[in-house]
Amino acid sequence: MSTHETANPFDPEQFRVTDTLGITGDGIKKELTRIRVGKPKKSSFFRVHPNESYRIPVSVIEDHSGGMKEEYLVMPHMALQYAEETTPKLLVLCVDKMGIPFLWLAPRVDATSPMRANLWNETALKGLDLALTKWVRLSANMHEGCYNVHTAGEEPEPVWPELTMAQLMELGFGEERVIRSDQHPLIRQLLGRD
Repeated sequence: MSTHETANPFDPEQFRVTDTLGITGDGIKKELTRIRVGKPKKSSFFRVHPNESYRIPVSVIEDHSGGMKEEYLVMPHMALQYAEETTPKLLVLCVDKMGIPFLWLAPRVDATSPMRANLWNETALKGLDLALTKWVRLSANMHEGCYNVHTAGEEPEPVWPELTMAQLMELGFGEERVIRSDQHPLIRQLLGRD
């Protein structure tokens, strides 16, 4: 640059910051007080935690009565008792590019099942596998009845929350969305007792 040229006041490099989402310059750290439970957002790239302890098979009951679908974790002994109402899922810790963690209740399929394959589930699980090492975005392909799986190029590794899976589950579900007995309000509703 010659002495007569001035620096571009909008040069992107002068605005670039390091990836410190959740941490302010004064050492204050943002604490997680809740975590979203749901599918990856269709417009967001995400990663799946590589440690298997952050991917656990669970059973859930979906409640559609309040207008929005809510999933309830079901203890194994209750899942056996209410097998017709439960759905097998894989609870997975994910994080998006903004550094926001979420819990995905991904499909869980039995490879030995005689039922025909569900392309939505198969492609979601392929996306999950890829997201162990790459940034992935899933988009619905209604014409084909499956997800399109997109991967991002070279990107920085994600920053994971420093919480155990138990702590994350508590932040995501709270005690009110865990079915431990027949006295849970959702079970009482399903049985016609409330």
